[in-house]
Amino acid sequence: MKRSLISAAVASTLLAATLSPDARAQGSNDIEALKAQLQALQNKVEELEKQQSEQQAAVDRTTDTLAQSKAATSSSGDWLSRFQFKGDFRYRLENVDPEEAVTDQTRQRIRARFGFSAKINDALSGVVQLATNGGNNDPRATNQTLGSGFDRKGIAFDLAYVDWKVYTGTNVQLGKMPQPFYKVGTYFWDSDITPEGIAAKYAHGSFFANAYYFQLGELAAASDPTVTGAQAGLKQPVGAVTLTGAIGYYDVGTIQNKVTAQPAGCTSAPNPAFFGGAQGNTTVTIAGCPRLLYDFNIVNVIGQADFKAGGFPLSVFAEYLQNQDADNFDTGYSLGATLNKAGDPQTWEVGYIYQKSEKNAQFGQFVDSDFGGGITDVEGSVFRFSYAPLKNWLFNGTYFMNKRFVDVGTERDYDRWQLDFVYKF
Repeated sequence: MKRSLISAAVASTLLAATLSPDARAQGSNDIEALKAQLQALQNKVEELEKQQSEQQAAVDRTTDTLAQSKAATSSSGDWLSRFQFKGDFRYRLENVDPEEAVTDQTRQRIRARFGFSAKINDALSGVVQLATNGGNNDPRATNQTLGSGFDRKGIAFDLAYVDWKVYTGTNVQLGKMPQPFYKVGTYFWDSDITPEGIAAKYAHGSFFANAYYFQLGELAAASDPTVTGAQAGLKQPVGAVTLTGAIGYYDVGTIQNKVTAQPAGCTSAPNPAFFGGAQGNTTVTIAGCPRLLYDFNIVNVIGQADFKAGGFPLSVFAEYLQNQDADNFDTGYSLGATLNKAGDPQTWEVGYIYQKSEKNAQFGQFVDSDFGGGITDVEGSVFRFSYAPLKNWLFNGTYFMNKRFVDVGTERDYDRWQLDFVYKF
C-alpha cells in the first residue's frame, strides 16, 4: 500500500511540471492536499499495523497459556495415573464361648482399611495403607469393638513399604509389608500380621523363592529379637491339576529366656517381642518373671492341589511345621479344602480345616488370634461359608470348634462363630 501511494505522488508531481503556471499553482495546491492525505493514510496504516501486532501478541500469549495449561493438565493426569487406591470395610457379629468362662461374649466389631500404591518410577513403587487399630497396638488385630460410649476409633499404619523391582522376577521390599512367603489357608500365621524389615522375592517359571529379615523389637542395651527365614517352592500344572509345594525355615532369634510378661513381683519389663504373655508357649519362672523356655527354629512344609470337582474349583491343602529347638510338644499340622470361589455376584464357596498346634510348635505371637483364642496347644475344626450377593459385597460365616490345653493342663472346649459383611471399594 505504501508503494502505491508513493507512486501516485510521483506521478502527480510530473504532471504538475507540464502544466501552465496557473495550472501549476493549482496543481501545487492539489499536491499539498494529496501529501496531507498521503500522510494521514500512512498514519492510518501504521496504526493498523500496530493494532495487528498487538492482536498477534495477544494471540501468542493465549497460545502459550493454553499450551502451558495443557502441559500442566497432562502432568497432573500423569501424576494421578501413578496412584491406585483401594479399601474395604467389614462389619462383624461375633460370639466367643470358652468352656472355662462363666458366660459367653457376643459383640459387634468393625474393620476399615484404606490405602494406595504409587508408581515412583519403572523400578520403584510405594504402598501405604491405614487400618482401624485393634487396641493396645496388637499386631494380630485390626478390629474395633463397638460399645464403648460412642468414642472415637483408632487408626494406625497397617502397611508402609517400598517395592523395588531389581529385575524381571526379582523384587525387594523395605518397610512394613505383607507377609512375603507363600501360605495356604491355615491358621499358623495370623493374616493381620504385617511384618517389618526387608524381604526379597524371586519367581521364574514354576519356581519361586523368598528370604526375609524382620525386626521384632529394638533394644538399646540388649540384642534385638528378630525373625530370619527363607522359603523355596514349585507351582506346576500336571494334567488337569495344579500342584504347589514349598519348604521353608525361619528362626525367631533372641527370645529364649526373655521375659514374656510382668506379673506382680516381677521387676523386669517384658521383651518387646511379646504382647500379652507367651500365648501358650512353655515358660519357666525365674525371680518372679515368666521367661520363654525354648527358642523357635521352625521347619515348615506346605502343599496344595487345585483342580475341578463336579465343574467347581476345588483346592485341597496341607501344612506341617516343627520347632527344631523344643524338647517336646514341637509339632503342628493342618489339613483343609475349599470348594468353589465367592467373587462374582451370586457365587459361593465352602471350606473346612482341621488343625493341631502343639504347645511349642509355633511362636505363640504369630498364631491366628481367632483359632483357639490366639494361643498354641490347640486343636480342632473350622467351618467356613461365603456368598457374594452383589459385586464387591461378601457375606462370610465362620465357626471355630476347638479344644484348648490339649498337651498341658485341663482340656477345654472353645467355640466361636463370626458373621461378616465385607464391602470392597
